[in-house]
Amino acid sequence: MNPPNGQISTILHDVEITGSLTFRGELNFDGELRDGDIIGEALVLGARARVHGNIQVASLILHGAVTGDVLVKGRCELKGSANLVGGLTTNRLVMDEGATMIGKAEITPDPKSRPTPPRDTPVSSEFPPGLSSLRSQKL
Repeated sequence: MNPPNGQISTILHDVEITGSLTFRGELNFDGELRDGDIIGEALVLGARARVHGNIQVASLILHGAVTGDVLVKGRCELKGSANLVGGLTTNRLVMDEGATMIGKAEITPDPKSRPTPPRDTPVSSEFPPGLSSLRSQKL
């Protein structure tokens, strides 16, 4: 991850925070956060990280454990040691083998990057498309 403003901050495993945390740039977090939220840009939660609260960031790489809802505007990576209990809303999801997620996931790609069909393309009322030809065949 390359933070847009070049700032990289680190919180080590021996730090415990009660309350919310807001940051700019990239944060490498390996500590514990309780009863609050993490809000910022690029977040990397290390293998020893424990978060009991919500996360709202532009990008996330999760190695540790989160209990709470996670909103990622861009790319979310759940590494093999990741454990997420709560809802996840993101534009892009990469989930490694071994990662655990318990909750609802909503993956909604950025509407700006989706191709739009030409206006002169007829819309078919057939759902699912292509099955009407099968109706005339004997099975």
